[in-house]
Amino acid sequence: MIVIVGDKLKLGGLADVIMNRLNEEVRYIEENISIYRQENEILNAGKEDCSYIIYDTEQYYNEADEIINVIKRIYRTNKAKPILYVPTVNPKNEIIKNAVAQQIKSFINSALMLGEQKDQLEKILVGFFEANEREDVIAVQKEIDEDNKTLNAFVGELYDAKQREEEKEYTIIENKKTGSEVAINTIKWIFEIVFGAISISLMTIAIITLTYTETRTVLFKLLQSIWNQITAMI
Repeated sequence: MIVIVGDKLKLGGLADVIMNRLNEEVRYIEENISIYRQENEILNAGKEDCSYIIYDTEQYYNEADEIINVIKRIYRTNKAKPILYVPTVNPKNEIIKNAVAQQIKSFINSALMLGEQKDQLEKILVGFFEANEREDVIAVQKEIDEDNKTLNAFVGELYDAKQREEEKEYTIIENKKTGSEVAINTIKWIFEIVFGAISISLMTIAIITLTYTETRTVLFKLLQSIWNQITAMI
């Protein structure tokens, strides 16, 4: 059995090929603007020995990646191979690119004459394109490869810019750290001089008080002298 997801009248010509030339049964899933609303019905239809599912992608308002993600997980569940009915096989088309990126490579171009559409469908169903890769699919793969190169180059530039910024920040921090260390060392040096002067003065006071009897007067004069020296240093 082959499931067709879309309008019966629009896809009736393809159904003729399936039923009359390949003697396969066809089941339709009614069209909808959202593939999410069809998902369960497609999964249930796929339980009945379904070999292929044809999706009319023109019916959906979903984003290209959403459409392909749903189609891919349906395939993973029931193993029915997806065929996409698309308005173009332009390699820049987002649905086409997303599909090929996820290894979905069976397309029917709705822009072609009905006879050509039927020819594409029949070749898909008999495995012709599995043995002979399509030129339009090769072109899409090249476009994807170019996109990946551009993306990788962009990511590389971002990484390099981040590295340069980190190095710049490290240099600034180191410079700030060096300036701070200089200031700290200067303050430390000043305190060492001041406290050294105080220590010498205190020892002098001790000697004087032991040497002279009128120690109080001498002590006050010495303290005044020390204070004057400290004030002059600051």
